[in-house]
Amino acid sequence: MAQEFLGRAGIITGASSGMGRLMAVNLAEAGMETWLVGRSAKELDITAAMIKEVGGPSAHCHPMELAERGALASLVNEVGQKHPWLFTLINNAAVMYPEPIIDADPDRYYSLMAVNLMTPMEASQAAVQQMRKHGKPGQLINISSLAGQHDAYGAYSVAKAALNHLGQVLRKELEGDDIRVTTISPGGCTTNLGRGLLAESQLKMAEAIGRLKIDPAGPEGSKLMGDPQHVVNLVRYVLEQPIELNLSEITIRPAISLNID
Repeated sequence: MAQEFLGRAGIITGASSGMGRLMAVNLAEAGMETWLVGRSAKELDITAAMIKEVGGPSAHCHPMELAERGALASLVNEVGQKHPWLFTLINNAAVMYPEPIIDADPDRYYSLMAVNLMTPMEASQAAVQQMRKHGKPGQLINISSLAGQHDAYGAYSVAKAALNHLGQVLRKELEGDDIRVTTISPGGCTTNLGRGLLAESQLKMAEAIGRLKIDPAGPEGSKLMGDPQHVVNLVRYVLEQPIELNLSEITIRPAISLNID
């Protein structure tokens, strides 16, 4: 495989599982030196081992709590000082608590806003500063969600809508730089994002699937929950584009919608 990203550094959050892990392996296989961020040191080590298996540059594992103010921004600055080309920051990590805001525990939605919005904002600011110092093309990618386009998921929808707008604001602010901003909004994918769901929310999702009369494990299941590899392929495509283009907002979704209103 062509090493098209050789000599470039990338930071991927949520790299300890699911979509983030797949992104890290895919980009490392194409030569990118990766900094892996997630909660679990053990799982990040597994991602790093997978990168080694595909012949990618040695990965750097950084377990952290992304809700902690300044933690990711500090890492971004560290990477920018150590590597001559910080090419991409992929804000992929997220937590989802889709219970109604009126009934929610404020501690949960403060944590959600920190991980899904405030940390990407802080880290993007730091990444732009480092990219400008390097004087080379750069790309910010925010993984949002279809939930940001409607009102069914409580504080999660609020955070993702704000993340979408963050991308628009950053795109405008960076028109004078060779730094592009892309917001990708996937529909439901087979990842472990729903690990924080309350029992009531899990029941609503199960009922919605039941109404559709689709077996998620059957042949029609892929039309209901998307394969995260498709999102990874899209991230790769965005990073391959010339800096003269800005793919600013992209929606990717399964063929059948799952509504839990």
